[in-house]
Amino acid sequence: MIRIIKVLCISLMFCFIGTTAYGFTHEQLNEDKLKENLEKEYGINIVIHNNEDNINYIDSLTVLDRGLKRFPAGMISEITKFYSKSGISTNVIIDRTETISDLFSEYKLDKKRADLYIYIMQNNIYDDACVASEEGFVYEAGQYIRDYLFKVYGYDKIKTEFEKLNGECKYETWGKGYENVFINKHSAMSFNDEIADIILFSEAHPEVLRNLNNGSYTAIHKKIEYLASIIDQCFTSVTSDTRLWQDALPQKPDEWALDAIKAMKESSLIPEEFEGMYNSYITKGDFCFLTLNLIESKLGKDKFGKLFGLVKQEDHVAIDPIKGEVYLDKKTGNINPYEDGCNDKIKRMDEAYQICFTDDESRINSDEYITRLEMAKILFYLGNELGMDISDYKDVEYNDISDIDESEKPIIYFSAGKGLLKGDGTSFKPYNYCTYQETYMILMRFYNLLPTV
Repeated sequence: MIRIIKVLCISLMFCFIGTTAYGFTHEQLNEDKLKENLEKEYGINIVIHNNEDNINYIDSLTVLDRGLKRFPAGMISEITKFYSKSGISTNVIIDRTETISDLFSEYKLDKKRADLYIYIMQNNIYDDACVASEEGFVYEAGQYIRDYLFKVYGYDKIKTEFEKLNGECKYETWGKGYENVFINKHSAMSFNDEIADIILFSEAHPEVLRNLNNGSYTAIHKKIEYLASIIDQCFTSVTSDTRLWQDALPQKPDEWALDAIKAMKESSLIPEEFEGMYNSYITKGDFCFLTLNLIESKLGKDKFGKLFGLVKQEDHVAIDPIKGEVYLDKKTGNINPYEDGCNDKIKRMDEAYQICFTDDESRINSDEYITRLEMAKILFYLGNELGMDISDYKDVEYNDISDIDESEKPIIYFSAGKGLLKGDGTSFKPYNYCTYQETYMILMRFYNLLPTV
């Protein structure tokens, strides 16, 4: 489960020893601009009810922005265009409520409108407000995508295939062996609910899915693969780089990565929720999470906090969109089991923001894949902060960095020279993504190079 607070990102701009590294200025997100950008990018109408001047809706818009960005670029806009041609408008309705039960997500589709709701309630505990969770909105969006697939690919075709994969397990029942066929009892209640749940869990809790049955394939994994193949056929925006839901499927590491993975596990640098994550591309948020875990392990908790002057962030209320449970974060003692690891990730992103190698816009994009160049920038900046000599590098003749800004080339030379991100001899591949197992190797090299502060 995901606890929403003010969101994050990656871009870089600092100056050290005559060399430009990259970090950010912390600028307040503009509510009107964000609304305008979302409507333009996704073809949606954002309707804010009870829009008094003294109410800040930025958290609701942030939930919307992050939720939409979880899906492949262009996917949602393809659906809105499809519906628009049929006279159906797609509306995201942001409204206030005085009842906490109203914070649960809501979705409605008829012949004229497809409405997705985000409710906000004034928070009497904190200075800000409670907002329906990002995960709740992702569940709504999953229903929206599901209904599109039914229209474009065919309800009966998809249901027939799912019933084959169900075997002897029937909808509206729950019995022995059903845990290998349905994600949970809610998914077993109906075919429609199951599709939305698969999309939700694949996007929000892939670690739960890939480690089912001790990492062996189940009917659930086959359903995920089938649904991903349908989406690939129904959307031109889904490409080979999308690697749709691969991190929700069981994975095995390649032999060349085993030593680095073993070393990181022995040092407790790979959290439990990353178990089985090897061949998928790593996201910006996960890279920040792993990198700061690694630095804290190297320095110790007290030195880590003092070096970067870190301040603990406020806690927020969140809601499980399926079970309907309201909970706070760790220090309240009331923890949802799925939320625990995500709280740690959000804490790390808060720290990345305070350290100044992420900004508000990047928090929003933390679920996007990170490029090799972006990795190099972060390690360059952090290495300097931790006492590494970032001026110690030699120029490298790569044939694919001619369009790179001159101020960024020293970062590439430094990364290559230190062996952090190695090219293949002639190319650096600055805009390629890295898998998790490649990242584990890069971070272990960085860990071994770090001086003791």
